[in-house]
Formats: sequence, C-alpha cells, structure tokens
Amino acid sequence: MIQDPILVAAVPRILQRSERQVDVEKLTKTFVDVGILPQVKSRNNQVIHGRRGTGKTHILKKLQTDIMHEPGVLVVYLDARSMGSTSQFSDLSLPIHQRCICLFRDFLSEIYNGLLEYVTDGKNKAEGAFEPLHKFGNFISNPVYAADKQEVTKREMNQSGSETTSTLTLGMPKDTSVQFGDKETNSKTAETTTTAIVRKEDKVIFPELQSYLNDVLKAAGAHMFILFDEWSSLPMDIQPYLAEFIRRGILPNSEITIKIASLEYRSQFVAHLPGGRAFGIELGSDISASLDVDDYYIYDKSPKFVIEAFGDILFRHLKSELPDDYLQSQHKIANPSQLQSRMFTERATFVELVRAAEGVARDLINIFTSAFFDAHRRKLERIDRKAVVEAARQWYEKDKQKDLAEELKEVLGRIVKEVIGRRKARSFLLPRELEKHPTIQRLFDMRVLHLMHRGYADKENPGVRYNIYTLDYGTYVDLKNTSQEPQIDFVEFTEGKDLVVPFDDKRSIRRIILNKEILNPTQPALGLN
Repeated sequence: MIQDPILVAAVPRILQRSERQVDVEKLTKTFVDVGILPQVKSRNNQVIHGRRGTGKTHILKKLQTDIMHEPGVLVVYLDARSMGSTSQFSDLSLPIHQRCICLFRDFLSEIYNGLLEYVTDGKNKAEGAFEPLHKFGNFISNPVYAADKQEVTKREMNQSGSETTSTLTLGMPKDTSVQFGDKETNSKTAETTTTAIVRKEDKVIFPELQSYLNDVLKAAGAHMFILFDEWSSLPMDIQPYLAEFIRRGILPNSEITIKIASLEYRSQFVAHLPGGRAFGIELGSDISASLDVDDYYIYDKSPKFVIEAFGDILFRHLKSELPDDYLQSQHKIANPSQLQSRMFTERATFVELVRAAEGVARDLINIFTSAFFDAHRRKLERIDRKAVVEAARQWYEKDKQKDLAEELKEVLGRIVKEVIGRRKARSFLLPRELEKHPTIQRLFDMRVLHLMHRGYADKENPGVRYNIYTLDYGTYVDLKNTSQEPQIDFVEFTEGKDLVVPFDDKRSIRRIILNKEILNPTQPALGLN
C-alpha cells in the first residue's frame, strides 16, 4: 500500500501546524473532538493549557469556524506571535510602560479590525455601528494630551496724577466764561502670566475603553469572541501587564468572551508588587483555567481512548490530502481501524506509534511521516515496528534532545539512570511542591517529561501529595528489545509496599520517589527513595 504514488505524494502534504492550514474545510474535517469543543463553545472566559503540538490552535480554529456564522456573533482571532507592529515591546532597554502600551494598542487594533469587518458586512445589518466604531478608532489612535504648568509671572503697574480747573463768568457775551477747578486721579493695574508645556501621554483610559466597546457592540447587536492564541510567545515580564489590561478593559464587558491558549509553564498571568498587591489575571478567580488539553491524551491513563483518538486524527489528516473517496475506492479503507490494519504490519505497530507520540498530535504526524518514508525506502508494503522505533528515535534527537540546555541534559541523564537504568521503569513520583521547580517545568515544556497524574496521595506517606511523571519514549528507545528495556509501569492492582495505585481502575505503579537533590546538576546525591 505505501508504494502507492498518490499516497506517497499525500503524506508530506499533511500540515503539522493548524495555523498554516488556510483551507477551512480541511481544518474542519481533520478536527477530532475528544470532549473539549463543547466546553470552549460556552460564553465563559477561559484559559486553555496544553503543551506544543497538542492541538490548542486547532481547537480555537475549529471554534472560530463553528460560531462565526451564528447570528450576532463576531469572532476575532489573535496570534500573539504576529502582534507587535514595532519591536518596542520586546526591547528590554525601554521602560516597561512604553513597551506595554505598544502591545495594548496592537491588541486594540486587532479588535477594531474585527469590528470593522463585521460592521461592513452587509449581512450583519450593523450600519448603525459606524459612528461609535469611528469614535472607538479615534480613541485607539489618538493620544491623550495634558498640560504641565512650568512658570508663573506676575506684574503690577501704578499710575497717579492731578488736574485743576476753574470757571468764571465775567458778564460779557453769554458764550464767554472762564473755568477753575481741582481733580486728582490714581490707577493700579495687575497682570499675571502663566506658561505651560502641553505633552502627549500615550495611555489607555479604561472607563472610556469600556464605554466605546459597549457602544459599538450594542449598536452592532453583536457578542464578540476574542480567541487569543500563542499567549506564551509574549515576553514573560509584560504578560501580567497585558493580563491586567484585559482584566480591566475586556472582562467586565458581558458582551465579550475571551479564550486564551497558552503553555502553562511559560505563562505569567499575575505578578505581585511590593506590599503584596497583585496585578494581572488570577486563574480560577478572574478567569477559568480548568481545561488542560494534555489531560485528554495521556496514553498510560486511557490507552484505548488515546489509540482511538489518534487513529481518527491520522485517518482524517491523510484522507484530507487525497482525492475524494480515494482510500475507499483504491484500498477499501473506510475508517481508522481499516487504515491501521492495511498500512501497518499489525495493530501493535500502530499502538507503538501512539505510545511514541506521548500524547502529542504533532509528534504523531511527524513520527508517522518519517516511519512511512523509512518503510517506503525499504520497499515495504506496510509500516513495520522497526520503522516506527527508528522514526521515534530520530524525532527525539532532532526535535527534543538537541534543544535541551547542558544543565537540563545532565539532570535528565541522572533521572534516566536512576529510573530506567536502576529500577527498570520509566515513571516516578515527585513531591507536588516541586511541580513549579524551573528544571521540571523546562523538561515538561520540552516534552521529555510527561505529567500523568496530579496530586496523588500515597498511603505510605500521609500528608504528602505527589505528581506522577513518565520519561519520554525517546529516552529509552535505544533500549528496546534489550535487557535494559523498562517494563510497562501500569499493571493490574497487586498489594505490595513497592507499589502505588494512582488511578481509579486499580492499576499500580512502582513507588519510585525522586527528591529535590536530583534536580540540581551539581549534587552527587542520587535523589531517589
């Protein structure tokens, strides 16, 4: 099958990033909903967490296509990577307020453009919104002016004088007379001059912002969804300021819903000022943050569910790049299960592909593509397990390991040595308070550690909560089929002091607890309990 030239041409056309897909129909057809979409379709403000490649952008794009044609709904999609009409907001040499205002104005400009497109679309019958939209545009672009008093000058003038006049009638012709008299005059003049310098202030006044937005949306009869993607690409130090701006200017408006997609450990929605005052968005209080895409694709937690979901993802993506009904007419493939049986040597080979992807859809597509062409070069008709394992190894080395800093490589090596080398396992427990340790966050963000369970309570250590992590498939792929290959961690429940039971279905895992010392590359201690 994989020697089919039409299929060979289609596989590399599968896009790895949803934002690069300009064909809305393909975007819709390749989306696989695992229960997330109904949650994000609500009018609740939300933060959507998930690692790179788990499908956050695809979710937002699907949401956009689903609701943009609903009556009275306006959708504004923002990609933070394209924001910043100047480089000022990322220039650390500039004052923070100057960097932030550039970002604020770009944010408002994107909203203005979305409103303008909605209002000018005759189908929406929003002609009455032109005037308030014009005022909103002026508010965004026009600076605020203020006068600073610089100098005050006072001047006083005094004047005085006298005058004498007399009148005498001499009995001569009636028009003849002589006048006498006395008159004295005094005057005083005071003058004050003030000199001021008028300066331009680049700032946003929140009450005015809310007023203008309310007026436009009311006149347009619209509810606006703001889909803010790639939040984590913004500089970390100004993220709380933008969050504060959104909290004050956007969240109070009941006719605006905002959805923010971000990497959990590369996001800072709130910061604290001296004295303990916080600014920004408090997750769970100001905005919901209950949706984590990673939770839906943990293989060890729900293997059957993840296999079905990833099978559907692969089937839809491949089908979208082929002529209509090609798989059915040429290869008798009508569903994901049939694709797996005809394209892979056995179902276990496809399962190995899913395990290698470690819950990341983008990794699934990359490893599949590499395995497909490896088998094609070897003139095979189906993808075998060797092709999958080799593709996973190459993907780990090229996409993950090479980007690790030296200190992270050292820490990862220590964990691998202890967990895989010494205990022949690949999962371990870590005290919950170490979840935010910079090393753990970076290893998780680079997808070489995977979080399987939060807040596990081990009866052997009452009062202590643990997170359960597993090492990436790539860390032990070279050990496959050797005596050092780690055992599958999750087995049917068995009583024993060396086991913990983290999930409801009573499957157990070895009790391997790492402590803080192993995360410090300068420490010789094993850090293993």
